[in-house]
Amino acid sequence: MRRAIRLLLLVVAALPFGVPPARAQGQAIMNGIGLVDYTRKPNFKVGDWAKYHMQSRSQLGVTDDYTLTVLIAGEEDFWGDPCFWLETWVDKPGDPPQTRAALMSYEIFTDSSATERLLLYMRKMITMLKEDGTPQIDINKPAASTFKARHDVKTPVTWTSDTLGVDTVQTPKGTFTGRMIRLKQGKGVTQAVGDSSIYTELREDRTSWYTNDVPITHLAREDIVTTSSRKSWLIGRSGDSTPLGIRDKGIGTARLIDFGHGLEARLLPVRLRRTIAEQRAAAKAPARASRPTAARKQ
Repeated sequence: MRRAIRLLLLVVAALPFGVPPARAQGQAIMNGIGLVDYTRKPNFKVGDWAKYHMQSRSQLGVTDDYTLTVLIAGEEDFWGDPCFWLETWVDKPGDPPQTRAALMSYEIFTDSSATERLLLYMRKMITMLKEDGTPQIDINKPAASTFKARHDVKTPVTWTSDTLGVDTVQTPKGTFTGRMIRLKQGKGVTQAVGDSSIYTELREDRTSWYTNDVPITHLAREDIVTTSSRKSWLIGRSGDSTPLGIRDKGIGTARLIDFGHGLEARLLPVRLRRTIAEQRAAAKAPARASRPTAARKQ
């Protein structure tokens, strides 16, 4: 079961479960790789896109309201590994548009645990422009601590999912009929702070509606409830711990606004805004044109 896009519900709660947002000029740049439906073979094309209205609020007063667009911006052969470029656009009133691009291996669609291992299939990323205005493309390298700490093994995310049948759902794009799925997931971490131990628990409940009518994501709507709880005790005296109390609770929604085909990338270099086959054909064309006439006749 995959996870959909990371809403900015609670900054603390966002980090353990999904792809952490990057920061540019103090604003979050969302990475939409978690929104793609990896449970079936990819049937999208370069130029396909889907747009969502994202809203969230928490009991502590944190709110967010923006539109998010995911676009299949192009493709690239990464050392023999066929990949697709996914651009994520965040447009928020009063803020400049934010764009991020990620190169994802098509191999991710063969992994039954794709959601838990998203970053292992991300080959490159673009988060900023160089001084000359061209995109800065960085190869994605796991942090040195990734394979040493093994957080996913030591503190795994636990989850359950239930298929609630077929239902209709209202969105700004219209009414859709699709599968309704409820996903519950959580993660707990204990840390020593001074002479105390602090246990923090993060839970997330998602109700999602999926339809084949929507490209890339197959998602029409998603409702999310995120809860952050904590308890503490003196080291060695866990039996005297305080009750597990809720520190904050966030509610968020993602609703489909529109989808289609034909958008142009904002960030990806022009040479990559085509399929791998088209790029190869374009590279062969100059070579054929440069051959002597006699050689071509032979």
